[in-house]
Amino acid sequence: MTEPPTVSLCIPAYRAEGFIGRTLDCARVQSHQDVLINVSIDGSHDRTEEICRQASTEDERIRVSIQRGGLGWSRNTNAALAMARTDHVGVYFHDDIIEPTYVEHLVDALGARPAAASAHCDLAEFGLVEGVQPAHDYDGSTLHRIVDFLTTRRGTTLRSLHRRSRTGDLRFPTIHGDNHWSAYVFHVALLAAGPSVAVHEPLYRRWQREGSLTRSGGWFPGTLDDLLRGQAESFDATVEVLRQRLPDRDERCVATQALVVFHRTVVRRMQVRLGNRDALPDRLDWDGDTDIRADIGDETRDLLVRAERQLLELEARAA
Repeated sequence: MTEPPTVSLCIPAYRAEGFIGRTLDCARVQSHQDVLINVSIDGSHDRTEEICRQASTEDERIRVSIQRGGLGWSRNTNAALAMARTDHVGVYFHDDIIEPTYVEHLVDALGARPAAASAHCDLAEFGLVEGVQPAHDYDGSTLHRIVDFLTTRRGTTLRSLHRRSRTGDLRFPTIHGDNHWSAYVFHVALLAAGPSVAVHEPLYRRWQREGSLTRSGGWFPGTLDDLLRGQAESFDATVEVLRQRLPDRDERCVATQALVVFHRTVVRRMQVRLGNRDALPDRLDWDGDTDIRADIGDETRDLLVRAERQLLELEARAA
């Protein structure tokens, strides 16, 4: 019988004194006991370090690292990931909640799918926003998984448990504005590494609260210029992932077209919100028609065509 794997939960923390104790408690009571808890604290601005240090004296599985320079969320998340030495690794954000069977059920899902690179579950949101985002099986070819994400963004793979033996040492790129553009690159790299298994249970809960990154607008900077600068850096970083993971030139062209549609959609929505009608960067040029020469399969083609139709509708609203 195979021994259950050791799992590293990586917690990037910042000004978290009001909730980090609960976050650690959720990690400590996992039914899968072979868990290591890595906490990277981005500066010691409140009692977060004190609370984590005290918890580490009570539970030897907790390791604490203090970043004195003010890294920002992506580099601090990378610092937490760099603490992991196990094959099974997951990012666990500092104000979220995981159910006691979270690790156990995701480990079981990965055990049942040896070729899978990651597993993720339904995401329950609470606080200012209530609801459940269902998990989504990302399967099929590397191209299909990438196009599926870029055209639908289904599931919550950012909160996956992944296998480093399949993904390598995944990291978030440092993107201007330190916002969600960095997470999009991480998503693509994760799904390019292998299938992601959906566990249809709401085992991970995200707290939508005032002051959180998603509620405060921190995912995107306030100005369109900042958004476009971050977009350009994210686009280039994702193109590099495609270059590494898709050796076939025609498949890379299809994935890049999906990337253009995805980025153009995000920026257009921002423009509509701001009432801005400026021209988009040259890298986001799109004539509304894709010349798909690769034999990519009907399902992948349909995803891309559907996303393009939705973008055409958005373009009409932005005009």
